Amino acid sequence: MMVSINCLCLGKTSFDDTFVVNIANDSDICGSLININNLRISDLKFLIWNKKKATLGINDSDIMDLWKVNIAYNDENKLKHVTTEDDIKKELGGKKLVPILLVKKLFLEQSLVDENIHVIVQLPTAAEPYWNDDSSVYEWIKQFKPNRGRNLLVKTYGKDFKFLQRDDTIKALWKGTVIAGIEARFKYRNVSDKGLHPIPILVGGPGVGKSRFLDEVERLLGQYANESDDEEIRKAFTNMTVINTTYGNGSPAGTMDVNFGAEASLAIRILYEYFRPNHNYGSLEFSHFQSHCYNYSNISSFTLSTALRIIYADVIIQKKQEINSNPLLVLVLGIDEFNKLHDTEKGICKELINAIGGVMCRPPPNIYFIPILAGTIEEHLYDYISGSMHEILPLPLRLLNDDDAIRIGMKMNLFDDKYVRLHPYFRISICDIGGHVRTLEYYYEYFAQKFAAEHKKLKTEKMSKEEKIETAVHNVNIKKIMEFVKQKIIDKYSLELNSHWLTIPLAKAILGFPVKKMDTIMLNKISMSYQELSSMGVVNLVPTEERGEYLIRLPYVWVCAIVESSDDHGMMYLKFMMLRYDEPWQNFEDFNAKFWALRLRLFHLIGYKQIKLKTLFKGADFSLSFPDVEVDLPKIIDIKLYRSLHRYPVTKTYKNNQVKYENMTEVRNGYIDLDLLKEGNIKRYIGCLFFNAPGEVNQELYDKTYEKVAEAMNKAEVKEWVLLFLTNANKENNLSIDNKPNSALVSMKNFQKFYGYTYASRAQFASANEKIYFNSAPVESLTILGFNEEERNNIRLKRKGHPGKA
Repeated sequence: MMVSINCLCLGKTSFDDTFVVNIANDSDICGSLININNLRISDLKFLIWNKKKATLGINDSDIMDLWKVNIAYNDENKLKHVTTEDDIKKELGGKKLVPILLVKKLFLEQSLVDENIHVIVQLPTAAEPYWNDDSSVYEWIKQFKPNRGRNLLVKTYGKDFKFLQRDDTIKALWKGTVIAGIEARFKYRNVSDKGLHPIPILVGGPGVGKSRFLDEVERLLGQYANESDDEEIRKAFTNMTVINTTYGNGSPAGTMDVNFGAEASLAIRILYEYFRPNHNYGSLEFSHFQSHCYNYSNISSFTLSTALRIIYADVIIQKKQEINSNPLLVLVLGIDEFNKLHDTEKGICKELINAIGGVMCRPPPNIYFIPILAGTIEEHLYDYISGSMHEILPLPLRLLNDDDAIRIGMKMNLFDDKYVRLHPYFRISICDIGGHVRTLEYYYEYFAQKFAAEHKKLKTEKMSKEEKIETAVHNVNIKKIMEFVKQKIIDKYSLELNSHWLTIPLAKAILGFPVKKMDTIMLNKISMSYQELSSMGVVNLVPTEERGEYLIRLPYVWVCAIVESSDDHGMMYLKFMMLRYDEPWQNFEDFNAKFWALRLRLFHLIGYKQIKLKTLFKGADFSLSFPDVEVDLPKIIDIKLYRSLHRYPVTKTYKNNQVKYENMTEVRNGYIDLDLLKEGNIKRYIGCLFFNAPGEVNQELYDKTYEKVAEAMNKAEVKEWVLLFLTNANKENNLSIDNKPNSALVSMKNFQKFYGYTYASRAQFASANEKIYFNSAPVESLTILGFNEEERNNIRLKRKGHPGKA
């Protein structure tokens, strides 16, 4: 007779790791033959140990515990959550086996399913270390077979982005601002004055690049140290260790952190991230390591200072330095996703900030401690640090500029310079991303997928490798990518739930109105601050020159996503007239007519009925005698677009013509056609917007236009008027309005101020009059010229040399 018992060691999560112990009629137990009917659980422990002693790492089988279970192959997923004795009971329904019980009663007299797991083997944990003794904890951690190294915080597609636009961030960390940076702190590192040790923080909504900066900080600090004039600093930073911990993905904040206490919570993460522990069965996940530590009764006495001393000791040993020489260690600690700890327990955050500040003032011997806190909870993080009496060193994280966004894609070999030059639709889309790092990640990840799919389609085509790559990248549909990105933003940032808060912020973003972080939006007697919106990641706040004021930066694709998700009546004009990706691109005159209509509506949206002219024309340059008077805004219902088919003022050729379409109400592409606008009709159309015929602008043309308008106003007996002149010309090129009364000018130099961050790039594209190379541009780009889908497909076929199909 023989019975087979299927076993698995606690901590293993797969049936692939099971092993079988076969029990014969008589088993050799320490030199004695024991009959199967007399075999006890203690003897089964020996048989298991004897088979696996080379890997179990123990010398005494009696110190093992065995648990009887019955796990079917289909229930393998349960094993992923089993790391402790309690887990065996709760997740697997395990029963601990008493050593003196007979195997026969437990396994022979009860039928066993041959393919199931029957026994979980639990190995003893090491003796508890003295958690306030660094040498004791250091010996304890060694049992986990350390695999030293640093895991990246960013594991998504964006981890491979070329690191750009962070010069001001690392400069603020190193040099400081009005607050001391780490260079100035260096000479005061052993002085216990809180005023000399500000805490650096990275704050911003999800996706602005906080984690990526922490991943790059070791390289960046090394560069600054190498360029330092201080020899002591250069030498110190050659012995630098960076540890990045997180309360987010991989090691999320939870109730154990609260039970451990603030310092132990962080100290455990430091050990885990630095040593990257393993056990006999492979790598140890943080949750397993944390559960292991939780079993010790005195873990809450483990402090941040003790953890840093352990790191110091190991670095000295690993680098084979002479510890008696007391080498200085620069220890940089990144703490990411601090907001997740705040969400779990606010009290523990305050304790942790106090502990971090305390170690900065009184670090362990020979350690220069540099913490960097990162998270989305700006207001609370400021409160925690201010409460500790430390100063705050904010590190700016600006959005990428368009050139850098394109460079990132080129460095990833997604396209080349030729593609960028020939594909205006691509360049528009990059501008619409607006430099938001996470959004750009969505864009390029999907772009890469579509490029790979298009390239695969060409596998059998008789083309060179270069031709296939060029054809594939030009076949990538930018419109579909932008639709994907827009939907991704809506889902990721829960815009369908949050968009009702964003009507007023969106209006202020487009109009370029500054806000203060603690300004609030009221909705149904509930308030939401701009700082809260920023922490949620749905707006970006950029400081202005005026202290305490910020501009709201919303990229165009974000505006599209917000408007699409909103059911606010005030958003309807934007939804149907401005934010349509599939419409042909407007020329400069068309763009400005629609933008001005939008601008007037937005002023209404934020509560204006009357407005000063300089506020209405905010961002423009004004003549010396410009009247800054208050005017009535036209009613929403009266804001209409008219297309003048002939220039205004009317030329002699058309002066005596009968006015056509005068009473027409038909709207074409948003406009009411009007072929002529005569002086006698001007008062009738006050408040209306006219799309006039285009013309090249210089000083002479401007002067003539001004004179014609002044003359026309005089004839029409309109005494109070202003001329707003919008042009893509550069004011610096001798274009002056100073001596032209009642004049306002928007030229290329103040596009950003007048059109705002959201629309400035679109105004530039509209004004550029760039050539589109008809025979070589991507077919999709012909949308800009107004070609419909059928026409574009015909052009595509003709290019392939199949005119018969076109």
